[in-house]
Amino acid sequence: MKVSKSILAAVCVVSLALAGGAFAKDTKKVENEYPYATRIEPKPEMSSGDQRDLNKAADLVNDNKPDEAQPLVEKVLANSKASKYAQSFAHQLQGQIYYDKDKSAEAIAEYKKAVEIDGLTNAQHFSIILTIAQLQLQDEKYQEGLATLEQWQKLSGKETADELALKGNAYYRLDQYQPAVDAMKKAISMSDKPNDSWTQILMASYFALNQFDQAAQLVQQQIAKDPNNKKLLNQLATIYIQGDKPQQALDLMAKAKAQGLVTTSDDYVQLAKLYAAAEKPKDAAATLKEGIAKGVVQPTFDIYKLQGDVCLQAEDDACAIEGYGKASPMAKDGNVDYQLGYLLFYSSKSKDAIEALTRAISKGGLRQEGETYLLRGDAENDIDQSAAAMTDWQKAATYPNTKTMADQRIKAAKGGVKIKRAEKKKS
Repeated sequence: MKVSKSILAAVCVVSLALAGGAFAKDTKKVENEYPYATRIEPKPEMSSGDQRDLNKAADLVNDNKPDEAQPLVEKVLANSKASKYAQSFAHQLQGQIYYDKDKSAEAIAEYKKAVEIDGLTNAQHFSIILTIAQLQLQDEKYQEGLATLEQWQKLSGKETADELALKGNAYYRLDQYQPAVDAMKKAISMSDKPNDSWTQILMASYFALNQFDQAAQLVQQQIAKDPNNKKLLNQLATIYIQGDKPQQALDLMAKAKAQGLVTTSDDYVQLAKLYAAAEKPKDAAATLKEGIAKGVVQPTFDIYKLQGDVCLQAEDDACAIEGYGKASPMAKDGNVDYQLGYLLFYSSKSKDAIEALTRAISKGGLRQEGETYLLRGDAENDIDQSAAAMTDWQKAATYPNTKTMADQRIKAAKGGVKIKRAEKKKS
């Protein structure tokens, strides 16, 4: 099952904050972050005037005053004698200004100019390349983003968890799920505190590859660290269901209930459905009734219909009649009323059955239209409404699937034979 990319983008965002935050103002020697870089690092030289203007502009940018910084940046860019370092730095600042104004395309263009001029230190230069990749991913230019990340890795001679996570994200968006898995697994292994979104993308990639066992193992590892995390338990149950392991999903959620972790409407409904799928309708009915009784499960058509369905399977007719009865006013077609009428008839409540079956016919959309007329005729016959019963049986005789049964009733009635109540079908 491919997880919806729209439902998945809401929960799997990769941080796009600009790397580095404030701009460096000094050139003091620091530890070399890129000892294996293939790029020859230029010396960060510029005039005192340009340095003064750019430092002031950087302060203004970092203080969220881009409009005040703009003239100072333009001044350096217009200076034909400005050093490559000053020009690159100015374009970097201009990119930040555009970024702060939500002008992503213009920001990328300025950052690219800063890279092309090639005047910054390795730390600044590589930071800008990584920023370009982040913005390209933000703009859904995933192939371009991957190319930029490859450029960053080649020039910097470095591989980091953040960079690999960006690649994994891009691969996922491009439907390249195995590369996404490989990149995200490596990113997670390299990080002491991997971002939750990385795990989500990894799990989504496993889903897309139908590798449910691997997805389950991933969530199991998380649950081992946080055994009472309901979100993780629900995720694991979903994985088991998708992996065609309903019994494991049921065992998991039943255990969660025993631990007091089944507390919401969704929890109760999910557990009830799991019991029903496992052919344990009595447990399904008990679970749903408990949730409704506690006021946790909110009354809706789907909830009441589910109550009717599971209670019918559990042969708890009173409970099923209650569920279908409450669902009836909210039903858009007559199928719930048909089920209700059927149960009422076999509960010796023929008058109430006639009312329900009449509503069913009036609402229409019936999957068992012939059966509805046949059953209403039986209910009418049961309370000695012979003429009405004959009319309904004759109507039922026009449907291929009920013609034989209707003709038998008509013949018997005309012959003066008392028609006995048919036996209730087993659920």
